[in-house]
Amino acid sequence: MKINTKVRYGLKALAYIAENSNDKKLVRIKEISEDQDISIQYLEQILFKLKNENIIEGKRGPTGGYKLTLKPSQINLYTIYKILDDEERVIDCNENAEGKAHNCTEEACGETCIWSRLDNAMTKILSETSLEDFIKNGKKI
Repeated sequence: MKINTKVRYGLKALAYIAENSNDKKLVRIKEISEDQDISIQYLEQILFKLKNENIIEGKRGPTGGYKLTLKPSQINLYTIYKILDDEERVIDCNENAEGKAHNCTEEACGETCIWSRLDNAMTKILSETSLEDFIKNGKKI
């Protein structure tokens, strides 16, 4: 039940971009890397995905960098989760535990399986939490 590193680093990078960019100033990847202690190569992968989904826009060249395409209040954390995590569900009730497969289907699982209920709750929380909320909360997830 842990948010993966790519999502956490993506949120930190977006928060940094939100706090340090504007129409006249873009944030360079090196700045984010140094401030957040994330490798440039890993950040490139993350920012590439976010750029492809129009969360950020980038400009190349000496005055290049990144900025958000939307206000932080318009970006919810679940959107970022879906872009950066390969898993469709925040909490997957079909994970194998010590070789014991728990095979849940949507219809059979519904409101009875604790993992499905946890997934629904986490999805709701992430959907209702904006990047602005994340920043105000001290960038903690």
